[in-house]
Amino acid sequence: MYYLSATISFFLFGVISLSQPVKRANNGSWPRQSFKTAPTFQPPVFDVYKSGAPLAPGLLLTSFIPATDEIENAAVIITDAGDLVWNSPSGSYSNLRVQYLDSEPVLTAWNGSSIGEQGYGFVSILDTTYTEIYRVCPQAYALAPDNTTFSCYGDIHESYITDRGTILMTIYNITNADLTSINGPKDGWIYDGLFYEVDIKTNQTVFRWSAYEAGIPLTASRAPLGQAAFGNGTLDSPFDFFHINSVELVGSRYFVNSRHYWTSYMLDSKGDIEWTIEGDTGGDFELPEGGQFAWEHHAVLKNVTEKEAILTYFNNNNGNAPLFNGTHPAEGLEFHLDLENKTATLLKNLVDPNELIYPIAAGSYVDLPNGNVLLGYGTYPSIKEFGPEGDVRMSILFGETVTSNPAGFTSLTYRAWREPWIGTPAAPPTAVFDQDNTNLYMSWNGATGITMWEISCANATEQQAIHSLGMIPSTGFETMFNLAGSGCSSAAVATAYRDDVPLRSTDFVALTAGSKI
Repeated sequence: MYYLSATISFFLFGVISLSQPVKRANNGSWPRQSFKTAPTFQPPVFDVYKSGAPLAPGLLLTSFIPATDEIENAAVIITDAGDLVWNSPSGSYSNLRVQYLDSEPVLTAWNGSSIGEQGYGFVSILDTTYTEIYRVCPQAYALAPDNTTFSCYGDIHESYITDRGTILMTIYNITNADLTSINGPKDGWIYDGLFYEVDIKTNQTVFRWSAYEAGIPLTASRAPLGQAAFGNGTLDSPFDFFHINSVELVGSRYFVNSRHYWTSYMLDSKGDIEWTIEGDTGGDFELPEGGQFAWEHHAVLKNVTEKEAILTYFNNNNGNAPLFNGTHPAEGLEFHLDLENKTATLLKNLVDPNELIYPIAAGSYVDLPNGNVLLGYGTYPSIKEFGPEGDVRMSILFGETVTSNPAGFTSLTYRAWREPWIGTPAAPPTAVFDQDNTNLYMSWNGATGITMWEISCANATEQQAIHSLGMIPSTGFETMFNLAGSGCSSAAVATAYRDDVPLRSTDFVALTAGSKI
């Protein structure tokens, strides 16, 4: 297990260097940010702690599903200094990330409604101008709680773009099932876990798979019927026996994870099971000491050949007797799989020894190009970046922690990503004056790499700049310029620069009639 002795040495603009044990308050209300140019945006303040060791390049992407009103319900892109780059409109989002479609980078995010742990919505695909170019809505109907109907039934858990122009999406369908094998009713009800492969440009279904129809035995589920949030097997409380939470395409095959079986399944192109790896017994594999996992998320298989593969998990590792008892901290796991001899070798077990975290759900493990790993902690409001040797190089906190009750949480960030992204929004930058026309505030939601702003006096009637007042460095999402003594009498305009290149100007912002600054 990799450890770092983390300590604080200095504090500056919310960024802390790690050199003494970090202690965080767990009472009171977590602060939000506010912006003159975007008053509806209220992302949390991001407390960023860094060790000073190299971090991976790229921006951080995540979304918030709040359990309280302390965190805005939105998707965001931020820098690793905690500065906001892009804030979505308010709504229920999941799994904001960068993917590639037709060899071009796109943003993808699920958007919709949730009932319990299941989601009902669509996946929005945005280009680098933040314009929606596709909205993927599987041509499928699912029975939802209370017979609630939705325009789209795509689930919150997966939205994986393949290299063949399709997207893999999960769906939950309440299904009639005989539960007598697990001491339930014969006329019982389950949440069946399905995934659909959907053609992005046509919304046509390419492939469909159902855990229940695949014949996976109910008796192997680790979810106890009638306990916690698993359901009691009635129509009003369906049994969530499988809980599909990730799926990806591996060549022509599918790799599927079940949280409630502690199992990942390799399926052939027709959906038949080729092999399994299970977190307790190993399934078809022999697990190494310390390689057990439970209630896991974000199973990713990579570097796959006929003989070997690398497998990563976010291992929630929640206690099983009783459930979610706060005795097993979450960890990031990386295995080498010998596909011929069916053995697993543990390569990484990532835990911050100074902050043991017990998220009851969600979480992500993302390999980074410099050998670092980014972990998102699901129901615990934190993101951490680990170095190749397991040292904690960055830790971000953005909500109240509930240390007295590890099962409690203030928000859910289903997954967190660090990825390269260059955004140049279709919408123009925004500028506003304060009440006395002294300070001009400017921002450009989603624009990346903005280094400077040029401020000019302008003629509001003729809509043209009169003379430049000079250049100022960008100070994050929102930049302020004091116009006192500038002589502007009509209006002002701000132009955003990426390095030395002017990109776009704000609308002309008129001064209050009769005023001069």
